[in-house]
Amino acid sequence: MTEVAVVADVAVAAAELFVESVAGAVAARGRAAVALTGGSSAAPLFTRMRAANLPWAQAQFFFTDERAVPPDHELSNYRVAFEGLLRHVEAGGVHRIRGEAPDLDAEARRYAGDLRDTLGSPPRLDLVLLGLGPDGHICSLFAGEPGSADRGDDELVRHVAAPRHVEPKVARITLLPFLVVTARMVVLQVTGAAKSEVLARTVKGPEDLAGCPAQWIRKASGRSVVVCDAAAASRL
Repeated sequence: MTEVAVVADVAVAAAELFVESVAGAVAARGRAAVALTGGSSAAPLFTRMRAANLPWAQAQFFFTDERAVPPDHELSNYRVAFEGLLRHVEAGGVHRIRGEAPDLDAEARRYAGDLRDTLGSPPRLDLVLLGLGPDGHICSLFAGEPGSADRGDDELVRHVAAPRHVEPKVARITLLPFLVVTARMVVLQVTGAAKSEVLARTVKGPEDLAGCPAQWIRKASGRSVVVCDAAAASRL
């Protein structure tokens, strides 16, 4: 069952869940594994996350997806995470998706191997941080694209073509839904009235994983939380 928390400051509430997840994972298993989001929700969240008093040396950071650009490119999710969070903390490990790799299929396989080598097989993340795209996408699982409804238990990570209907039109490497639905906690941030319809589809619409991949959070085996403001929640 997906929880919905309507809050005044989405980034603050999501950062509190991040602290809860990391502290709990380190206490229970001696390590926390977190997948960081990209998109517009990332930068405000990272600013608040870095102020937390946490055992950063026990935290391993992965990425939900990356665009096919170098790490210093303005479109790079790694660049946003580095500037907003990672250069401010002494993390135990940062596992970058190499968007500049000449063979993105090979890079997807390498990243899946990194997840297995670091977390075991099958790998399980403690926390997946997500934003919600206007078409209902999470990670780089775009609505109507081949594979967005594929759980991906064995593949884990995939190279996907540039989306046809979402900017920027750049090829991506993305985690597949298996890593979302098996995470111990999933947090989806949503703000603004423009996202109210797609959020309603995500939370309570008829199941359509290909048409609204964000519905994968409804299948999470761990805790699944939507943190949204009142405008985004207006159709719930």
